[in-house]
Amino acid sequence: MLRPSTILILDEATSNIDSKTENIMQRVIREKFANYTIITVAHKLDTILDYDKIAMLDAGQLVAFDDPYTLLSTDSAFSRFYASKVAEDAD
Repeated sequence: MLRPSTILILDEATSNIDSKTENIMQRVIREKFANYTIITVAHKLDTILDYDKIAMLDAGQLVAFDDPYTLLSTDSAFSRFYASKVAEDAD
C-alpha cells in the first residue's frame, strides 16, 4: 500500500454477486489491471478461462498447469473438474 504494485491477488472476488455485476467487475479487472500479474482463487471457472495460465492444486499439490484451452483440450485434472462443474450446473 505504500508503493505501487504490479501484482493483484483476488480470492473469490466474484463469488457472491449477480452475473451482471460479475461481468462488470471482470471487464474492469481486465482493463484496469491489464499489465498486472493477477493471481486469482476461483471456483467459478468461467471467470478464469481467459487467463494466461491456470495452476490447479489438489491437497496442496500442483495437479495441472498450462493455458486454459490446452488444459481443456487434454485429459487433465482441470478438464475433468471443469466437466464435472458443467454437469453439476446442468442438473
